[in-house]
This record gives sequence, C-alpha cells and structure tokens, in this order.
Amino acid sequence: AIGALSQLKTSEAALNLILEYTQPGVPQPLRLAAIRALGAISTGQDNINLERILERLKTLSRETFFLTQVAVAVSLGQMETTKAIGLLQSLADQTPDGRVRRIAEESIQKVQKNAGSDKAVKQLREELDQLKKENQDLKSRLENLEAKTKN
Repeated sequence: AIGALSQLKTSEAALNLILEYTQPGVPQPLRLAAIRALGAISTGQDNINLERILERLKTLSRETFFLTQVAVAVSLGQMETTKAIGLLQSLADQTPDGRVRRIAEESIQKVQKNAGSDKAVKQLREELDQLKKENQDLKSRLENLEAKTKN
C-alpha cells in the first residue's frame, strides 16, 4: 500500500501519510517501506515538500539501526536532486557498517545520473569555454587600445 502511495508523485496528502509512517513506534516493516517510498515520491514534489523529505531522511540517517540506514540510502538513491548526495556522503562517512557505506556510495552514483549531472557538467564546460573566448577577445581589444594610446 505504501508503494502505491509513492506512485502518487505530486500528491501532498500521500506524502503526509508516508511521512507519518516514518515516525518511531510504527511497526518496523511498515516504517522501512515508508522510508523507501520517500525517495520515489520525491521526484514529483515541489521544493517545499522536497525539503521536508530531505529533512526527514537526514534525521533518519542518524539512526544506528542497519535496516533503517539501508532504507535511507535506497530512498536517497531514488531522488533526482543533488542535495541528496551530501546526505548520502555523510551517511557513508558516519556508518561503521561497510554494507551501508557501499549502498550509499552506489546511491550517490544513481543520484548523479538521475540529476543529469553529466549534462550539467557538459553545459558548464561549454559556458566556460565561451567565457574564455570572450575574455581573450576582450584582452586583444584592450591591447589594441593600449597600443593606440602609446602612439
């Protein structure tokens, strides 16, 4: 049922219900499913709700229970925002469990792919090349002006 709720990607009501089930005291299997569902539902949420999801996952990532840490890493890995990478990195750095660390590192790669970082890096490189070219043109023009003023 939680998995179905997570498919309602733009529904704030579904998000609120899923967030409720991530609270301590909820039966463990239901809670873990809700934590994993946060990543799936995040892809259709607005920025305010995305921040709520990230904040909850940040809180959950501090818990020491192995399955909770795995669920948080899996959930963050489903997200399409680079903000998840910082949380995954801190989870990988703080956990003593190598399995959680590996899952977190794999999730970082998934987020980078989902967020289209390759495309973003390519665009930044093109912009940088364009700026370098413009800078060179401006330097040439400045040298020409300086040469004219000396004569």
